[in-house]
This record gives sequence, structure tokens and C-alpha cells, in this order.
Amino acid sequence: MNVWDNQKLTPVHLHSDVYEVTHALEQVRRRANLKATELRLLTYVVAETLANRGKYLTQRTIAEDVFGRNLESFDGHENSIVRTTASKLRKVLFDYYTGPGQSDPVMIELPRGTYVPTFVPRPRVSLKARSSILLARHEIEERTVSSLDSAIGHLDSVLAEDPSQSLALALKAEALATQAIHGARPRPKLEAARALASRALDQPNPAWQAWLSSGLVKQSLDWDWTAAGASYGKAIESAGEEAATNPWYAAYLGGLGRSGEAVLHLQREVDRFGYGNRRCMGDLSMLKILSRDYVGAQTVIETALKLAPDYYQHHLHHAILLEAMGDPAAALRVLEKTPLKLLERPVTWGLQGLFSGLTGDRDVARRRETWLQVVAKTGKYVPHTQIAACQIGTGEHDEAVRSLETAADDRDPLTVWFYAYPMTRHLQGHPGFQKLIDRIGIRRY
Repeated sequence: MNVWDNQKLTPVHLHSDVYEVTHALEQVRRRANLKATELRLLTYVVAETLANRGKYLTQRTIAEDVFGRNLESFDGHENSIVRTTASKLRKVLFDYYTGPGQSDPVMIELPRGTYVPTFVPRPRVSLKARSSILLARHEIEERTVSSLDSAIGHLDSVLAEDPSQSLALALKAEALATQAIHGARPRPKLEAARALASRALDQPNPAWQAWLSSGLVKQSLDWDWTAAGASYGKAIESAGEEAATNPWYAAYLGGLGRSGEAVLHLQREVDRFGYGNRRCMGDLSMLKILSRDYVGAQTVIETALKLAPDYYQHHLHHAILLEAMGDPAAALRVLEKTPLKLLERPVTWGLQGLFSGLTGDRDVARRRETWLQVVAKTGKYVPHTQIAACQIGTGEHDEAVRSLETAADDRDPLTVWFYAYPMTRHLQGHPGFQKLIDRIGIRRY
């Protein structure tokens, strides 16, 4: 089977751009599952081809130069080391370029019947489009109302240039689904994300993010936890830790009682790249909270706040942690200092009501609930999880459960955390809440 079937690309020798080929070789060397003999063979044939000596690549020259065979006694019919290693190398290259290397800009092929490799450039988007994709990825990680709108604008410009760009399709699906958490009506956003994820997967050599976007749709829209896990598994098989540390997969693990696994992935990422990635640090602190490692969460949050004091999620997670540890008054003080305008962070709208009510000031909780109802009457979507937070603050647990049921019907992606989230511990004994958890299908622990 040829990895480049159906791609409509013409293999070419890129003597005019040696850097691209040597970079492609380095990517294979680092990321493919090559044995030492296969790596020696690949390195040799690439180097000889780039040096314009491809015509000398025969079984006998390879046997001598790569495998140290004495040509006076070497018989290619009886000694198959060159043919066997080349055959295995072709299989490794195929697995690599349909897996971890599916986004590599240049692919190395060793066609059957020859030992001369070909170097196949993948279709490329313009420099402007590549810049737009990078900007979109950054904006998605900001997780605010305006940043998500901006991300979708960047991705739409890429798709206007190339409507079949798998990465742009997948990232737009992720951006739409993230909007479903941050103040947009969830079900329409997730339905649109499903269509985009499907298109992303339908492209030749789809980006690994296409599998991830498929997983998040199955998780949030379908509540099909098994199918979501399978899609995430394919993303991780292709991209490794980059996929395993994605916030959607982390949320999936956290909601199913596997927060410890997500913490391990995120901690390895932090240990490898340092503490400068504020998104990763924020996710790590949240997953430690979900796993009830409050001491560890406190340590992460303190470090994160020193390095990125303006990132609102560090403050949000600090407030959530303090309430989980039984100090809603301190949580309220932290929340009030969150450095982001309220309308940019709908995921915090009900927390003032929750924390105030738990301190005993239920009037504030009722006023916050009334404010949310007024906002909803203007036509703006108000996440029902935030209304539920206010109702937990007022002690109206029956109403809070009904609000969470509405959020689940809306397919709010935070549904996956309904059992793990600290504020819902106040509902643990409520039969309606237990019934809702069973309907969603998430795990109790």
C-alpha cells in the first residue's frame, strides 16, 4: 500500500531545497519507530540522493556501505539483508506518515523496486494562512468571548483560501465547541463542530486535530464516552503528548474519574517545557482540583500566578480551590480581583452567587441569579450551570438540579464535570442529581 495514493502529488527530488529534506529526515529519525539498521539505510540513501549519486544505489553498494558486507563473498540472492531492511523501512515510513508525521511538510518515500528515495512535498497553504492558523491556536487558548470570535475569524480566512484544509477545519471545530463553554448556545455550536470535524477527517492525511475534534463532539454532543475515547486515542497515537495534554482530552479524563491520568500528562508537559505555558499550568491546577489534590493545586496556582498574574483562569481556579477547601469568603475575595471584564468570562457569572450564598449572604446570591435572568431576557445565552451555581448558593437544591438538567439538555460541554466539579458536592445526596449523573453516563467516584 502506498501512503501517497489518492493524493495527486508528483514525487520530486528536492535538490534545490536540501534543508527541507534534511529536516524531514530528522523528523523521521526522532519520531518514527526506526530500528538502527533501518535508520542507517534511510540516512544513507537520502544522503546519496542529495549528493546526486542516486544512480549508484544498488543492493551491492548498500550491502557494503551500510551493512559492511564483503562484496567478494556477498550474494544478494542468498543474503536478503538489504531487501528485508528496505521492506521494513517502507512499512515504518508508511506508519509514520499516516500517524505522527501526517502534518510533516515533506514526506520521504522508498518506492518498491528501487533504493532511490523520493521526496514528496505536501500541499501548502500561504504564509498568511499559516500565520492565521498560529494566531487562531493562540486565541483558542485564551478562552474568552472575544478571543474565540477572533480565532474563528482567522480560521475562516484560511478556509476561504483552501476550504479543504484539514487543520483549519479541525481547529474551527474546536473553537466552536469552546464557545459552547464560554457563553454561546451549546447545541448549535456543537452541531456545527460535528460537520467541520467530519470534513477534517475526510481529507487525505487528516491532521491529528481532526480526530481530537471528532472526540470532543462525541463527548459533548453524543455523551458517547467509548467512541470519544477511541477518537482521542487516534489523536494521541498520531501526536503523542501534544494531543494528550489538549484541554478537551484532559476534561474527558477528569469527568470520567481519571483526573490522575490527565495530571500525569500535564505535569510531564510542564516539566519538559517549563512553567511558561499558562494554559497548561491552568489546566494542571484544575485537574489537580478535580482529583482532590488540593495541596498540589495550591502549589501550581501560586507558581502560575507569579508567572502570569494577568491570566484570568489562574484567579478563577484559585477561587474554586478555596471554596472546595471550605473557605467561600476567601474565594469571593479572589474572584472579585479577577483581571478580566465580567462579560468576557461567562463561566464565572454564577460564582459570586455561589460563594456569597455559602458565606451566608443569600441575598447577594438571589440578586446575582436575578441579574442572570435579566441578561437572558436580552437574548444573550446564559449558561445554566451558572444559574445552578447561584441556586446552590441560595440553598435551592431542587432548582439547582433542574438548572443542571437544562444545561445537560443544552449539551453544555461542562456536563462532563457535573460529578467531579467541587460545587456539585453540595448536591451529592440529592436523588435528582444522582439520576442526572446516571443519564449522562459519567462515572461516580
